[in-house]
Amino acid sequence: MALVWVLVAVLPALASADTGGGFPGLSIAEVPDWLRTIPRWAFVLAFVLLPALGFPITLFYLTVSAVFPKPMLALAVALACMTANMALSYVSARLLSRPIDRLLHRRGYPLPQLTAGAEWRAIVLLRASPLPWLMQSWLLTLGGARFLPYMLVGAPVQALVGAGLVLVGESLFQGNALWLLVGVTAILLGQAALGGLRRRLRGGSSAY
Repeated sequence: MALVWVLVAVLPALASADTGGGFPGLSIAEVPDWLRTIPRWAFVLAFVLLPALGFPITLFYLTVSAVFPKPMLALAVALACMTANMALSYVSARLLSRPIDRLLHRRGYPLPQLTAGAEWRAIVLLRASPLPWLMQSWLLTLGGARFLPYMLVGAPVQALVGAGLVLVGESLFQGNALWLLVGVTAILLGQAALGGLRRRLRGGSSAY
């Protein structure tokens, strides 16, 4: 029943916002109040489940502060949900890896398999890339990434970007220019650090 509520109520509203059309029947100024009416358990459930189905995780980063107004709490919830979603995506892809691998082989498109030395490089490169979140998770899992490196290396990389977006959302919903400055600075610094790391890693060998 909870999943039905999330899919019927939360997904259509957030999806319409992603296309720039606003939330159905609401003005832009009313969006924060509407988000605050969502039960916290439902928002958390949606955050954990929907990105594993292809829904943009960025929207959850930007809106979590409306449901959890305290900045540190919003950050903690966002990073916990992101981590849980990573694990869920890994398990889902692993369960479907054999039939997908057989299908790709029949069509002549086998996925490269990660070697132990290239594993962490591929995780960083994909998690720091602009590819959709779900695609990153599936490419890593189908490529043979082990669960612990997938989580221990991938989560901190994504946290650099996610934390900045949470703080930007905080500034939008709370009207606090300081959080906007902090959030944008965190995003810029994180992107610069990840960009430098990507350039260095591309100088080495990688399966991707």
